[in-house]
Amino acid sequence: MSYTAAVGSALAVAFGLGTFISKRYSPEKAKSLMKFVAFPSAVVASSLNCYVVRSPEIDTGVPLVDGDGNDVLPNETSNIAAERGVISTTMSRAVLQAPVYFLPPVVMSTLPPLRNAIARNPMLSVPITTYLVLVCFGIGLPASVAIFPQMGEIKVDEAEEKYQNLLDKNGKPHSVLYYNKGL
Repeated sequence: MSYTAAVGSALAVAFGLGTFISKRYSPEKAKSLMKFVAFPSAVVASSLNCYVVRSPEIDTGVPLVDGDGNDVLPNETSNIAAERGVISTTMSRAVLQAPVYFLPPVVMSTLPPLRNAIARNPMLSVPITTYLVLVCFGIGLPASVAIFPQMGEIKVDEAEEKYQNLLDKNGKPHSVLYYNKGL
């Protein structure tokens, strides 16, 4: 299901943008713009795949914990916190596409040793590009995951009513609770 949605949405974006560009711009300009169609297609596919896979979590919810990591309502979950976790994870997947898509061409065109090596031997282009994509993915994945903290926080007044009047171990009302956003 998620794979079908991701591939279908990516194809729709690619064909839609491709059609728009080819109708709106001259053939020369359209040719130069078509190389950018892959980026929004990848963003949509990656994000939608993540959302579809994780969306059942919104219905089941996630547990809320206090600042010490103690479950504040054992066997209870928050759908609001789950939705926030799924959305932040989905957004991090969208951000992940940027370094993978944009950095390899920039590095290959700006570093003289790489540029010269490819000019002398064009067959080096594929392995160098592959290596750079892997390196950018290796750097981009932890960076995109780190944009949103692993433990998200939610103000008690933004959570479900069952969390509104809970007291901490000192007898004071909680103002903020925490949830694991997932990966």
